[in-house]
Amino acid sequence: MSESSRPRWKLRYAGHLGLRGPDLPLFRHSAASVDPVDQIAFLARLGFAGVQDNFLKLRPVAEQLRIGRALADHGLAMGSFNNNPAHWNQPLWCDESNAARAILAAELDGSIAAATRTGGRHLTCVTGDPGSRNPEAHHAALSAMARNLRRLADRASDAGLVFCVEPVAAAWIPGLLVATIDDALTVIREAAHPAVRLLFDVAHIETSDGEAFARLRVHRETVALVQAADTPGRRDLGSGSLDWAAILAWLHAEGHGGLVEIEHQPLEDSAAGEEALLERLRVADGS
Repeated sequence: MSESSRPRWKLRYAGHLGLRGPDLPLFRHSAASVDPVDQIAFLARLGFAGVQDNFLKLRPVAEQLRIGRALADHGLAMGSFNNNPAHWNQPLWCDESNAARAILAAELDGSIAAATRTGGRHLTCVTGDPGSRNPEAHHAALSAMARNLRRLADRASDAGLVFCVEPVAAAWIPGLLVATIDDALTVIREAAHPAVRLLFDVAHIETSDGEAFARLRVHRETVALVQAADTPGRRDLGSGSLDWAAILAWLHAEGHGGLVEIEHQPLEDSAAGEEALLERLRVADGS
């Protein structure tokens, strides 16, 4: 399909190459296979603008290079990938020991290499809670995360990368340090570096804090990228409680040029379910 004949969308959507596992991409039934290159080709035919891959750094180097070549061949962008896939639920970012700092520095090395191979630049940062939820200890852990991010932010920025602090609803994944938008904003404010920004996952913020659309409008300047799923749970846009037509229209009116990452699985695990997801997205997008 030529560039001019691709379906048109008002915003730049990204499909994922795997959320719950590297072999469970968004369109595993509709594309030729679950292979990332086949998924990228299918997303290009849909007119999507990019991909997201939580498992990018766990893939062999040869596969990362294949992904990078396929993205370049189809003119798609690499969206976010997990900076710490082996430690995402451990309290690594809020650990200031020499051992933890060495791991964090090595993780950034790996992220820079993966980004170079694929063209990515947004590093998702989540971390485990060290175990105490009293307010003083919780704030101390958030502050430690901010200091660790600030120590590495210049190197990330020099490589063209952005640390994206993601609030993850405890109702969805318990045991993580940053569970609310206020937690994330505390880390970002204390890190005080332009390479440390907010990953605005609409469904997580709606679940944890409520009024996600209003919060998106308020904090737009802090947002590095947007991840999209409807609520309750994580479901097709337009199948739940959120006014996705209004959210997407606002992003379009604001001139949002970044990716909008589709961060959920289809409601029905089938090719028909994937087509229903696309139809709902077309309605919400207004295309």
